[in-house]
Amino acid sequence: MENVIVRPLREEDYVFIDEWWKAIGKTPPPRKLLPEDGLHGLMACKGGKPIVCTYLYLTNARSFGYCDYMISDVSYREKDRFDIVLELMNQAIGTALSLGYEDFWFITKNKKMLEKCKSLGVKISEEPYYLIQPKNSKKEI
Repeated sequence: MENVIVRPLREEDYVFIDEWWKAIGKTPPPRKLLPEDGLHGLMACKGGKPIVCTYLYLTNARSFGYCDYMISDVSYREKDRFDIVLELMNQAIGTALSLGYEDFWFITKNKKMLEKCKSLGVKISEEPYYLIQPKNSKKEI
């Protein structure tokens, strides 16, 4: 994909990542819930401008991992937006496979993303999953 680079997340990315969460009316996930304090993830940039990022949760089973907390710049409205998201997803999967992981998933409840992935023939779970957490949990679901 022309002018799109996928790179590791950097500390300075949090200046705008937290703003992306606020722009959609959400509280950014606490860094302690993110892999390697929020630095084990990937950022897709086009022409040097950050567009979308995700976090790679690689389990110690070394056969299963997943991505979660994907977030993007809502002000980026170009027609290639979803193509950039797909490039980020493909590179995240490639990273996991190169590290020896055999099974790798993405987690989302974003309906538009699910519809677009389905239209591309990507396997999508039809079963909704729900979070179960103890009463004393500090994270709001």
